[in-house]
Amino acid sequence: AGNVTAVIGHNGAGKTTLSRCLCGLEKRCKGILEKEGTSYSSKQRLKLCYMVMQDVNHQLFCESVEDEVLLGASDTGKEIKERAKEIMQKLGIWEFRDKHPMSLSGGQKQRVAIASSVLAEKEILIFDEPTSGLDYYHMVSTAQLFKELRDMGKSIFIITHDRELIERCCNYEFYVADRQATLYGL
Repeated sequence: AGNVTAVIGHNGAGKTTLSRCLCGLEKRCKGILEKEGTSYSSKQRLKLCYMVMQDVNHQLFCESVEDEVLLGASDTGKEIKERAKEIMQKLGIWEFRDKHPMSLSGGQKQRVAIASSVLAEKEILIFDEPTSGLDYYHMVSTAQLFKELRDMGKSIFIITHDRELIERCCNYEFYVADRQATLYGL
């Protein structure tokens, strides 16, 4: 908890599969997720983790950006709506709150999915190439949001090739190659 880990490696090395196993989405996964002395089954991991996929088009369901961001929230009260507004402003998508998510650019859709993940209040957040399609300004604001989540005690894994993102917010690099993985501190 409280760390941002970059998951790096060549294309096809297994980074996304590893993330799907971590979340409990990969049926063939044989590994064990243990957190603070407790082991979690695949089904339990689904409640513990939230994954933002590389192709966020598979994750957008609602008629408006605001509804999409609020979709995974555990609460629907005034406080959560204020938090949603704050996150959407931070990620530069507040102005699109009434638009259909599928009408946005790829980078804007990515930021909608990231905002939704924050409000889902899961302990482990996994992002698959979260800065693909983002310009430098939005990459920096996304990195800042990841640091804030880290400071809130979240465990964050970012599958990325973006060295600038890694340098801005990651504590560790998890290098995946040939079905082996090595963890490095930064």
